[in-house]
Amino acid sequence: MKAYAPGIYPRSEALVQATRDLDRGRTTPEAVEEQVERDFRELVSVQERAGLDLLSDGLLRWQDLFRPLAERSEGLDARPLTRFLDTNTFFRAVLAEGEPRLTDPIPAPKLPPRRWLATLPAPFALEHATGGEARAEALAANVLAPQIETYRAAGCARVVLVDPFLARGGDAGRSVQALAELPQDVPLALQLPFGDAGPVLGQLADAPVEAIGVDFYSTSLDDVPEGYPREIMAGVIDSRSSALEDPAEIGRFVQSLAERSPAGVSLSPNGDLQFVPEAIASEKIARLGRSRTELREVA
Repeated sequence: MKAYAPGIYPRSEALVQATRDLDRGRTTPEAVEEQVERDFRELVSVQERAGLDLLSDGLLRWQDLFRPLAERSEGLDARPLTRFLDTNTFFRAVLAEGEPRLTDPIPAPKLPPRRWLATLPAPFALEHATGGEARAEALAANVLAPQIETYRAAGCARVVLVDPFLARGGDAGRSVQALAELPQDVPLALQLPFGDAGPVLGQLADAPVEAIGVDFYSTSLDDVPEGYPREIMAGVIDSRSSALEDPAEIGRFVQSLAERSPAGVSLSPNGDLQFVPEAIASEKIARLGRSRTELREVA
């Protein structure tokens, strides 16, 4: 059983202040970059102290889930601010202005090969961000696939594909078709944050991914089919609440999940930890790691 924390991690107060100062001409890009590196090293340390199996870079340079890919692709442009679900955060909707094609892949982070975890938007989520103007299949083949290949060549251990929209009325059948356009030589997981995954789990049983990420703060355990043929990436840390989880309660829940005999179980937050303060996010990661350790000791 593995534990890891994909997605966007909250920036430190020092980094937030540094970026504000840069906008106002009070500091330099080099100073901001130095603070990003400090945040990065601290995040890696937090994950290592927690004993997480895979390490994330926290996407500290990402403004949202879509903009970095849009800015490095022909035919895409990130412009209008759009509210992200029912949160107080926003992303820049992606305008499709031609055939989408990634021209400048995002470099891999400086993390140990075969132990680092990447996060990208899922094809259907990226289509949603374009308002349906670009098809998920084309975005998967021409934008996400070359980015995944870049990560694979750098020793990525798993790519988590995030889709916050699929569990809120998306087309699971088309999502599966688009996922088939992605490389299969690096392990993939499809994470469904902040939504009830129950109605789509059956349709995703044959998706070309190793794991399905389920938000168990929105999804009932009873909605996981017995003998599910994919690993369940269990969202057992609530990234939308500052309340801290009890590792013992997580352990009892995960044991009940394991009794339903999915292909495997791994532990993660139910979505990006950017929605809580950095100190809270750090403690949540610690409790995630403690939960995994206690479960291994019981086993």
